[in-house]
Amino acid sequence: MQSRMQLMQDKIVIPDIPLTARVGCTEAERREPQTVFVDLELRCDLAPAAGADSIAAAIDYVEVRREAELVVSLRPYDLIETIAESVAARVLERFAVESVLVRVRKPAALARFGVPWAGVEIVRTSRG
Repeated sequence: MQSRMQLMQDKIVIPDIPLTARVGCTEAERREPQTVFVDLELRCDLAPAAGADSIAAAIDYVEVRREAELVVSLRPYDLIETIAESVAARVLERFAVESVLVRVRKPAALARFGVPWAGVEIVRTSRG
C-alpha cells in the first residue's frame, strides 16, 4: 500500500514551456502565430529512476517538451482547451505516467483588458 501512496505523490514538473501556436476563435486570430505557455505535471513512480540514477530508467524531460511542441505545431486550434486535451493524450500515449496535469496559458487572450493571461488546466489519467 505504501508503494501505491508513493506513486500518487511523485511527479515530474515542467513549467512555463513557451510554444508557438496558431490558436484563436477567429480565422484572423489563428493566422498569426502567438506564444502560449504550457505547464506539465506528470504523476509517476520516480523510485526506479532514482534508484538506478540513469536516464534510461527515467522519463526524458527533453522528449516530453518535444512532444508538447509537436502537438501544438500540428495544426491551428480554435481553443486552448483542445491544445490541453491533445497534449495530455500524447503524454499519456508516449510515457509511462499514471496521470498528467496540463495547463495552457494564453497571454494575448485578455491583454487588451490588462489581464496577464487566461488559461485552462486539465488532469487526465492513463485509466481514461
